[in-house]
Amino acid sequence: MKRFFYLLAVTAMFAACSSPEGQEVDSSAAVDVDAEDMKTTTMAAAQYNVDPAVSVVNWEGAKPTGTHTGTIPVTNGQLMVAGDKIVGGKFVLDIRQLTNTDMPAAEGGDKLVGHLKSADFFDVEKYPMADFTITQVQPITDSEDGRTHDITGNLTMKGETRSITVPATVSMDGGMLKAATPKFTIDRKEWGMNYGSSSIVGLAKDKMINDEVGLEIMLVANK
Repeated sequence: MKRFFYLLAVTAMFAACSSPEGQEVDSSAAVDVDAEDMKTTTMAAAQYNVDPAVSVVNWEGAKPTGTHTGTIPVTNGQLMVAGDKIVGGKFVLDIRQLTNTDMPAAEGGDKLVGHLKSADFFDVEKYPMADFTITQVQPITDSEDGRTHDITGNLTMKGETRSITVPATVSMDGGMLKAATPKFTIDRKEWGMNYGSSSIVGLAKDKMINDEVGLEIMLVANK
């Protein structure tokens, strides 16, 4: 009986560690953006420039033995604001500068980062940058957790563009705009990252990597 409860506890521990945190976000085909409509929408908008020093995307990946975490820097971007509301914008991520934050470099951190940059995952030699282009912003009027908007945009990674909608908290403070999402997850296979997927027939369980990747976006932009 003791052995049973021990195995149960171990199983629960691995189960708890095998998935990144956050709400699952589905993706769909990229949204076509009409250039003329976008121009009309943003003509009267003020441009806020994203500050790379304080803007970042946090990531989390998982496998049966636990999770790994890290960051991807935001190198530049603009958020278009009209009447204190975001009406458009885009920001760019430098995948070449991806980092790992849970392991020292000499104890596996560098190896993990190198693998993530390889063709198995982001393939930074061909696709060094990723970006998110806002296509729609909807206010949330009845949120119980402080989130103020649903932001829809085209996320481009590894040459694939998919549309996602994420909740966010947006605030204005004079000439500063802050936009942050809670933790959410996307299916990496939708962007052509199939290495270690549970969908691969015959792959040993200890070699599997969770298809869901956790993300958390934090942007600060100045007028």
